[in-house]
Amino acid sequence: MSTGTLVTRLRSYHYAAGLLANQQNDPLCCQCVAFARTADGIISSFIKFESSHAGEKKKVSMEFEQLFQDVRDELDLIQQPEGPIRQKKEGNCLLPKGVCFTKEIITFLEKTDSLK
Repeated sequence: MSTGTLVTRLRSYHYAAGLLANQQNDPLCCQCVAFARTADGIISSFIKFESSHAGEKKKVSMEFEQLFQDVRDELDLIQQPEGPIRQKKEGNCLLPKGVCFTKEIITFLEKTDSLK
């Protein structure tokens, strides 16, 4: 992976981690099945990404090397809901059909991953 692609992917994870942290404070999202699944997916994806590019971390500037740590720290703070609820099926989430704040994070990461 080129350094530019590595940095772009890292920035994408940083953005995703920030969105997850924000939605964790939302009273509906923080208890939702979609949030739990999205958080699990992003956390495991970032762990694989960081592990597979450990040697390349030294090729980026200190700011981006620190960004790896920032993403890890942010994701470590994500708390999984106990007994998550399907908020839309329960009638709690009134977002339009096909719209989910946390699932949009996955879509975003998939789009940025295709930039390789």
